Amino acid sequence: MGSMAAYIRDIRRQAEAADGFEAPAVLSDAEQRKAIFTGSGDSLAAAMLAEAFSDYKARALDPQEIGRNPAIIQGKTAYVISVSGRTVANVELARKHDVVAITAAADGALAGAARRVIPLSFPNSDTLTAGSISFLNSALVCLSLVRPVAPRRTGRILEWARRDAAAGPTAETTYFVGNQHTFPVAMYAAAKTYEVLGGRAHYTRTEQFAHMELFSIRPGDAVVFFDQAARVKNMAEALDAMGVACAIVDPRLPDPVSDILYMTFYAQALPLNGTEGGNAGVSVGRRGISWRWPKSGGEVYFMEADALRGISDAAIY
Repeated sequence: MGSMAAYIRDIRRQAEAADGFEAPAVLSDAEQRKAIFTGSGDSLAAAMLAEAFSDYKARALDPQEIGRNPAIIQGKTAYVISVSGRTVANVELARKHDVVAITAAADGALAGAARRVIPLSFPNSDTLTAGSISFLNSALVCLSLVRPVAPRRTGRILEWARRDAAAGPTAETTYFVGNQHTFPVAMYAAAKTYEVLGGRAHYTRTEQFAHMELFSIRPGDAVVFFDQAARVKNMAEALDAMGVACAIVDPRLPDPVSDILYMTFYAQALPLNGTEGGNAGVSVGRRGISWRWPKSGGEVYFMEADALRGISDAAIY
């Protein structure tokens, strides 16, 4: 299976996996105040969701920041998130400190060095590709440690998000903008743009965007706001008048975790607009959902960028 086919397949498998999710027990208030979530790439975005939804009782940190200043976790519990369970920064933390591993690799180096393991159990295509179902599993586990999580009707949420993403903006440079709860999704969305398309993207918080990134915007760029504040709508209207394509992602679902699911699916589907065949959307007929996906041959960008992937692998494994 090619990496693009694997990416698409994993997106499609998320709904069933999420509705069957068995959440670990929520940490007590005192335990949350002693918790530090850490990981790299998509896993750091999952860690940041735990931080945001704990109202910053728990913290999210880069693993190398902890490694260089181990006093940070004295008297704390580190929850180390790694799907592969073999990134050097995470494994070194587990070997030197008392940590809880959140990983899909039960026999990996991270799990072997950790005090306790919370398994990531969602299925995947066993093909190296951009992370989708693995990120969702990590995000749900991290969220469930700081608040009750019980996903329901995830298939419908996935349909709505992918339908809306099919009409989303495409540009050479895209800015993803979020707030306390959605900034981690903005980071994740930028990561999918890098991995799937090799595209240029930025991620930032709403307030900081207005102070900084806004001044690098050019006509033809795109901005995706994972924020529905009134000032966001004003910015989007003004930017649109200047030739900047803007989307305000506004799921209006009944609970904040469902909103995060929707935005995650939107972030995964949006890069497909730039792939061969486009992101054709979803149709619903008498026989249920008809998924009209892009052509799934070929590879996601980072699988073809051999030199860059080699530099990355040498740095993190």
